[in-house]
Amino acid sequence: MNMKKLLIGAVCLLMALTATSQTDSTKVKTRKERKVELYGEVYDSFTKARIKAFMTLMRPDSTVVDTMTCWSWGTNSYYEFKVPAKQADFIIKGTAEGYEDTYMNYQLRHMARNSSFKLPRMLMKKKQEDDIWKESSLDGVVVTGTKVKIAYRGDTIVYNASAFNLPEGSMLDGLIRQMPGAELKDNGDIYINGKKIDYLTLNGKDFFKGQNKVMLDNLPYFTVKDIKVYNKSTKQSEMIGHDVEKKDYVMDVALKREYNRGYLANAEVGGGTDDRYMARLFGLYYDDHSRFSLFGNVNNVNETRRPGGEGEWQPSNMPQGLRATKQVGVSFNTEDADKNWEEEIDAALQWDDADHWSRTSNETFASDGNIFGGSESRSRQKDFRFNASNNFRVMKPFQASSYVSVDYYNGRRNTFSQDSTYRDFLINETHNDGLNKYRSFNLNASLYSYKKFEWGDYVIVGITGAYNSQKPSDNFSRSNTRYAQTAQQPDFREYYADTHGDSYNYSVSGNYIFQLLNRWYIGPTLSYSQTMNNTHNSNYRLDWLGNMTTDNHDLGWLPSTREALEGVLDAGNSDSHMHLNRVYNAGLELNHNTDDMYFGADISMSHHRERMHFVDNDYDTIAHRSYTDFTPQINYYRWGNKNGLSRASYSMQISRPDFASLMPADDTTNPLALRINNPDLKATVNHNFNLGFTFGNDSLKRHLELWTNARITRNSWGTRTTYNSQTGAYTYKNDNINGNWYWGLGNSYQMPLDKAKRLTLQHRNDVEYTHSVDFDILYVAQSSQPTTHPTSTVNNWTVHENLSLEYQHDKLTVSVSGDFSWRNSTSNRQNFQRINAYDYNYGGRLLYTIPWVKLSVATDLRMYSRRGYQSAMMNTDDLVWNAELSRSLLKEKLTVKLTAFDLLHQLSSTRYNVNAQGRTETWQNCIPRYVMLSLAYKFTQRPKR
Repeated sequence: MNMKKLLIGAVCLLMALTATSQTDSTKVKTRKERKVELYGEVYDSFTKARIKAFMTLMRPDSTVVDTMTCWSWGTNSYYEFKVPAKQADFIIKGTAEGYEDTYMNYQLRHMARNSSFKLPRMLMKKKQEDDIWKESSLDGVVVTGTKVKIAYRGDTIVYNASAFNLPEGSMLDGLIRQMPGAELKDNGDIYINGKKIDYLTLNGKDFFKGQNKVMLDNLPYFTVKDIKVYNKSTKQSEMIGHDVEKKDYVMDVALKREYNRGYLANAEVGGGTDDRYMARLFGLYYDDHSRFSLFGNVNNVNETRRPGGEGEWQPSNMPQGLRATKQVGVSFNTEDADKNWEEEIDAALQWDDADHWSRTSNETFASDGNIFGGSESRSRQKDFRFNASNNFRVMKPFQASSYVSVDYYNGRRNTFSQDSTYRDFLINETHNDGLNKYRSFNLNASLYSYKKFEWGDYVIVGITGAYNSQKPSDNFSRSNTRYAQTAQQPDFREYYADTHGDSYNYSVSGNYIFQLLNRWYIGPTLSYSQTMNNTHNSNYRLDWLGNMTTDNHDLGWLPSTREALEGVLDAGNSDSHMHLNRVYNAGLELNHNTDDMYFGADISMSHHRERMHFVDNDYDTIAHRSYTDFTPQINYYRWGNKNGLSRASYSMQISRPDFASLMPADDTTNPLALRINNPDLKATVNHNFNLGFTFGNDSLKRHLELWTNARITRNSWGTRTTYNSQTGAYTYKNDNINGNWYWGLGNSYQMPLDKAKRLTLQHRNDVEYTHSVDFDILYVAQSSQPTTHPTSTVNNWTVHENLSLEYQHDKLTVSVSGDFSWRNSTSNRQNFQRINAYDYNYGGRLLYTIPWVKLSVATDLRMYSRRGYQSAMMNTDDLVWNAELSRSLLKEKLTVKLTAFDLLHQLSSTRYNVNAQGRTETWQNCIPRYVMLSLAYKFTQRPKR
């Protein structure tokens, strides 16, 4: 009942916000006249290149109704007018420098329930005597001024790339790291004012969609004109002609005009101390309708961040381990001259060789006395990956889109580790060796078709399918466990695990949308999907072979006959299952959009019917499971120049335990960790809330973002754990537990401090609270699972504060900043010691180009400190200094760089985590200090017109 009230309240609140946004501040009671939107595109009649034309809407008597200038997105140029929803005749006029004035007649008919009408493309003819591509000059006039880094245009944030001061040879990632409000993660994820970017585009087109690092690491900074961040209509909405779902939050990289047509090549090669090396190549061909790019990257520096950054070498964010990478890829995008179809093809090959060391110190909370552990591990992993995708869209004579992707993985991983458990004395220690060989193949495909009827409604049908194969998936392991407090003999095991499998899935869906008046849309959705998984888990005890193992052999060895291998099958830890899941889904979608607002509600119910054939040493059974999930979602977004609420959302997510994990089977392959399945484990339900507020003053260049998130979890998956105090062995069993929830609050603020806007203040603050509830650990004399279990609660506070002050004038950039993170943990558990751990860093950076020698200097110096950690080796002060010198030659085509990374040899990588079960502190190896000399060369050529 509480959940229903919560959901009803959320719906009422968001609908009230939507209704409120449609009335002005004076609350005019008169009914507004219904209007519809006329929108179209303008292109060159020969090249079909976009034209930023000035458009005029007129009546047949040439009376002007409205005017506007076309706005651009990628290679497209759009305009739109709003007119009363009644039959009328119009004249649309387009004017542009270098083009003849162009006119088009249009008859607005058949209003019905339509909210928008797409006009025929306007094709403008170029004047023969003019050259619109010639460069303009202002003889005798010198224009000076301060370049503005960031501007707000409606819902769009525009970053001017030329206003930033970056070292020579920088890539796109270096620019994004300096942008106010931007945060770039090591995996390529980008956040703007705390909100995650859905995907990157290049000149409005996809570029290795979902793989941001390809563009981040390879697109040269000098090619970028500006970066726009805004809410973009989805491909489905674009094809239909209006927003039918929440817009994507997109970051679009626009190239400078000289790189929009012609050829571009950029290459860099370098070598340094400690055997460090790097080489990369990026080539791009661009014209009005096609783009072809090629990239290659070889390095063992495992690092794309450059000196002169602001706090990005934080130890907790360092890439893990040492990694050598080889990567090559191509991307091709083209469209026909009339823009009736579009084709996108991406393909990439990658080879990785990773060497990873780690040391971990952990403390497991228990009312009868906390349990401590330590471990050290090393792994060497070599991977090969190939992925390719094809995305095709057609707009005429019908609307459809198709997508096909292929992924192939092949690799192996060698591991070594040693672990120990202790309290006031050593309890056990284990040495492990492992070898994992794996290969997988994934194929995905989808086809969607759209049809809009003249009365305004439309229908969408779709088919998707996928196939996955994972074979081989072989794991070889040796473990030797010694018990220090008992007379029990050491436990030696050598396992070979064969865990291959394959799966397929497909779905069909249909969606009919009724277009109501005033841009409201409602429609039912129906779909059916089917998934089949075949999984085989066979474990073999090679140490049971006896005399066959007396001779030393490498890990990965198998007996010469199948009969010998079958004779040592660990049947109690082997199983196979075939899982079939049929899902029937029905939903109702409601959405409403205006020029500056989107509201959407999706009420969806899905009925699952599962069937599993499960076989192990004790069972050969067929199990069934049926259930219905209700997962509503509500989203409200507002953009534009308005201050106040900018986003609000609610969603409910249901996570059910894997069907195989409910089977009555145990895992005893690890003598120190017995795992018992729980057939009664229930689904976890998450209620997610999000609110965001925006306040800004464009004239003063001040901008404030506020956001808050919350999550309430029902039936969390906790772990009932018992501990054998003599052997140090654990027994685990998952079970449901309530009381877990999370709340977070954040804000970011930026403003100039002087009239010339050279001195800028930036501030960012985050506060998070996690209420974590789990089962307490019970001490037992022998491995057993009690029927009752006490619980424990840990309250975690995390506070993060970042403040920076930057001065920039021409080629000089100086900044100072500080960053503080505090973690506080308390608990009702007996013998729990309050935890206060905090990291802080402070320092500055300098970027300057010495004019008389044209030498660019980039350096940063920062102190990183940690306090409050359990392990004394982590309570350290590390002074990190990086520097780079660069000089451009041959008319700036050749750049020579000397880079020094971690000059004082202080850098390390540490991570810290606390929950209701315990805390873990981990050190991991990272890139060593080095000095590298590199050469970068760029080549550009524009076609003659």
